[in-house]
Amino acid sequence: DDPSVAEGETGTTTAAFTLSLSAPSGRPVSVTAATADGTATAGSDYAPGTWTVLVPPGDTAASLGVAVRGDREWEPDETFVVNLSAPVNASLADPKGTGTIRNDDAQGLSIADVDVVEPASGTRSAVFTVTLAPTSASPVTVGYATSSQTATAGSDFDAASGTLTFAPGVSTQPASVTIRADVLTEGVETFRVDLVSTASIAGGN
Repeated sequence: DDPSVAEGETGTTTAAFTLSLSAPSGRPVSVTAATADGTATAGSDYAPGTWTVLVPPGDTAASLGVAVRGDREWEPDETFVVNLSAPVNASLADPKGTGTIRNDDAQGLSIADVDVVEPASGTRSAVFTVTLAPTSASPVTVGYATSSQTATAGSDFDAASGTLTFAPGVSTQPASVTIRADVLTEGVETFRVDLVSTASIAGGN
């Protein structure tokens, strides 16, 4: 059959394959079963193996468990196969089962708040840390853009926008905004840096 299993975050989870006979046999039935990669990779996503599976006389089914390895990395659902060969006392009607490893990691982007002291002269950088959690197996991009609140773009800070790219496995990227000095006595001022939805992933504030 074609089982589906959530990968989990740590340890292993068993993908249980059922091998079925169309009718009971009066003789013992055996078959060789071996895993092969689909979009999943042996060793990192699942534990590969080759087995001889036995169905006793009078029974119609046997089970085979393949260990799926958990992780905390966002990735698309992945597949591997179990191929059957060399049957004894039976013939092969459907020699391949597909196991699906369902991704169960929610992916999200967040941006941290920053406090920065206005410079006495010149400029100073306010560096915002953007975090992708969990990390991705493929590149992720997100846009960002500033907006005024009590601080004013052009006088208190320089308006900024751009695109951040997270390479596979990378969890953080910086977004820098230039803060300007002035001679005014004023209280605490604020501005926003918003993450902008992209084709890769929807961002947040």
